[in-house]
Amino acid sequence: MVAYSPFIATYGNRAEQFLETDSDFVKYHAKLNKKLQHLRSRCHLVTKDTRKYSSKNKYDEISSEDYDNKTKLIGVLVLLHAERDLALAETLKLRARQRNKLKKSEEKVLSTRLKKACKTADKLVNVTQNECQWITRVQYLAFAKLAHAEYMINGKRIKRKNNAKISNNLALVFATLEHLKNLNLLSEEVVDHIVNKYQYSLKQFAGNLITMPEINNLIVERVQSYENKDDELVKLLLDNGFNMKKITTSTEDQKATTNINWRSFNAKIMDTEVAQFLEQGLSIHPTQIPQYTQKLSKLEKALDRHESYIANHDDQDDIDEMVENSSENNQIILAYIKYNILLTSISRERDLFAHLWNQWLKLNTSIPSKLTKFKEMDRIVKNLTKYISDIMELPGVYSDDELLSQLDLCKLYFQLFLNTGCLSVLYQSKGRYLEALALYVDAYQRLESKISEVGSLDEILLPTTLLSFNSIRSLKTRIENGGNSVITLAEYEKRNHSDDQERYDTTVIEKLDCKKIVPTDIQLKNLFPLKPKLLPLPSKPTLFDLAFNYVTYEKQESLASQTKNATLRTESTSQTPTPREQVEEEPKKKRGFLSLFGR
Repeated sequence: MVAYSPFIATYGNRAEQFLETDSDFVKYHAKLNKKLQHLRSRCHLVTKDTRKYSSKNKYDEISSEDYDNKTKLIGVLVLLHAERDLALAETLKLRARQRNKLKKSEEKVLSTRLKKACKTADKLVNVTQNECQWITRVQYLAFAKLAHAEYMINGKRIKRKNNAKISNNLALVFATLEHLKNLNLLSEEVVDHIVNKYQYSLKQFAGNLITMPEINNLIVERVQSYENKDDELVKLLLDNGFNMKKITTSTEDQKATTNINWRSFNAKIMDTEVAQFLEQGLSIHPTQIPQYTQKLSKLEKALDRHESYIANHDDQDDIDEMVENSSENNQIILAYIKYNILLTSISRERDLFAHLWNQWLKLNTSIPSKLTKFKEMDRIVKNLTKYISDIMELPGVYSDDELLSQLDLCKLYFQLFLNTGCLSVLYQSKGRYLEALALYVDAYQRLESKISEVGSLDEILLPTTLLSFNSIRSLKTRIENGGNSVITLAEYEKRNHSDDQERYDTTVIEKLDCKKIVPTDIQLKNLFPLKPKLLPLPSKPTLFDLAFNYVTYEKQESLASQTKNATLRTESTSQTPTPREQVEEEPKKKRGFLSLFGR
């Protein structure tokens, strides 16, 4: 059955886009605005008369008849209107979390937006009241209850909140999510995203619940309670096969232990929730990259629960009569959980690396595209190196020489794979064959030395996807083949490079008088100089004219005498000049070279 899923359209998009910061929600808010503009146009709700916009507003007149007869997109439009207000509320909450308080203006906006989201959610329930598919209808109802719970938790600024109503709404939403997940109508990622967001609130407002069985029993009680018998959401769940049952927790179940045999360590898990989360996480065997998120979420829940268990039972070693040396037992379990989390992260990065390697093999000869892909793979290898280094520092790992050596070999494997598979190819495409050959030689030497240190690989402690004898052998073969393919070109490049250095060597004839001639110098191409000899010369030659002040010409002398006589005649006819004028009319003396000589 194909049905529209409001949860996937809202919270599913949040989980898919990894909305974590306030800037992420700002971008998400902008995307919702664009979607709403498009939907208003599709539903013919756009009012072009801006002067009488309020009187001609078509959005407020939407009814269930429009949803039933015209288009189902009206329900999506109202849903995204509420989601836009919730996204803005999340932005304000994240900003307040950074500064540890809300501004007064932000409090007003947050309260107003959440209240508006509640009204929009109620309108959504009324508009879609005749929805024939129960899957879509039940999600519309659950979304409305989530909006009301969000408003009562963060929107109403009152000291005493309505704990019963908040816990009731959240319990019914959790029941809906669990039922849809069991029917494979909602993915586990979306369900975990919503549950992780509101689980703490449910525990807080339902009376400080601690364990998962208590939460499960509360959900069943809320669905089966007399108060909710007329609730439409409860009726739809019961009519469509809701069969969630209570979990009986006896004292024997609470004391149940789970044994862990990890390398040379043995431990017992005393907390049932830790054992449950750990078992669920280890039972997941991912075949695709998104499935690693589910496994990591389960293991991280087990880690958080065990850390809280250690904090609560730190000074109560005498209570744990079943386990000797309880603190050491708890530390072994803690290291074991961290080891599995890091190992899962390494496996995920390895799958990403394999995916990028397949893309690398399909690339064309374009160097920019290969360079971009190399940078992506280099980032993955750095992440792998970081995770492997972290796992090598765990208690119980750094004291195990065999496991340490294999982890070190695994780290070297990915580094050499990147260098010989990608970086050397980039050097060859640039014509730098000497650098490519150096990478192959260095990789071969490092791999040989590391294999000799590790010894035999008969018993490999890591997963086969990370390290195996076949993978090491194939890497070694690739290095040998790559080195053999480039060695001739590297020798040719070296020879050309040496010829460039010897371009200005003197010939045999030029060496006769000044240098000693050895038999290797006597070559047919180097007997006598054929190239023109180039000597250094300045770009602007310097000239010193020392005879400038001592050279005279006949024409210049006759012209000078005529001008002198003419000036004497004019001076005789004029009045006698003053001493100052005489000084001014005296001809300037011509300076000589370097001010040393003059006329």
